Amino acid sequence: MKKILLVLCFVALTFPLIAEGAQEEGVYPSKDVKVIIPWSVGGMTDVLTRPITSWLEDDLGVNFIVENKPGGGGVVGSLLIENSPTDGYTIGTTSMSTISAKYISPVYPDIDNVELISQVITIPATVTVKADSPWNTIEEYVAYAKANPGKVKNSNSGNGASAHIYAEIFAAEAGIELNHIPYPGYAEGVTALLGGHVDSTNIPLPDVAQHIESGDLRLLAIASAERHPDYPDVPTLKEKGFDIVLGNYSGFVAPKGMDPEQIKILDEAIGRCLADPEIQSFLLGAGYQPLYSDRMEFADVVNSAEAQLEYLVNDLGVEFVDD
Repeated sequence: MKKILLVLCFVALTFPLIAEGAQEEGVYPSKDVKVIIPWSVGGMTDVLTRPITSWLEDDLGVNFIVENKPGGGGVVGSLLIENSPTDGYTIGTTSMSTISAKYISPVYPDIDNVELISQVITIPATVTVKADSPWNTIEEYVAYAKANPGKVKNSNSGNGASAHIYAEIFAAEAGIELNHIPYPGYAEGVTALLGGHVDSTNIPLPDVAQHIESGDLRLLAIASAERHPDYPDVPTLKEKGFDIVLGNYSGFVAPKGMDPEQIKILDEAIGRCLADPEIQSFLLGAGYQPLYSDRMEFADVVNSAEAQLEYLVNDLGVEFVDD
């Protein structure tokens, strides 16, 4: 009888541990998920990612730990994502910068080395100057740049990064030559403009919006298809005769080889997140355009961006120089 009781006690004590182990093995996610952001704290991707990961924590019941790994216009962090374990507990973010690095460096991230999860936003590029700049209109800016080739210092988020791409396409369309000054990320590029170290930037709207609202920066033009509802008096480049619409995307990726079922769980959770009115309100208020796309739709967006880059390099003859 005592032996039976001992066996029953042992089973009673160990069953919860066995059940817990089975739960951890069968349920995803069951522990903290690392999220690598290849750009700076306070930059565009950082600002939009944190509320999304916070929402995912509540939805999926685990911590999403954000780690910023800036450098090389997103190259450093993107390579870390590619080379992370494929167990589903390290994911990251991506943008157009990831696919442009191959034009400037022998070592670069490859979008084919990651699994796309979801797109979360799209954002327009800008032509932004300091509030005390001598240029009050996009026409004045372009006229000065044409008369003074290479004199206008224009900040970007790294050689070959998205803001650099915007600037090159805009410069080619406008017939001007800009002096491109690279910085590690959007935040640093905007800080350089605020400090008077550069004359302008094409960094996207979310990173300049608060400084436009404060009166420290002036928005000369926006590169969207239509005028932005928050800036109805600011013209688009297209309506000013420049036949271009420029913008970036941001989304989540995982190391190549991650379990498709895990990707599906994250993708569906991100979709629920982007449907939340509070998340939408936050993103719109920060200057982003919420745009959820699943991994297949996201692939179409990335392919379109790659085609734009090929046009820039092959047709326009732009060379990205790695300083």
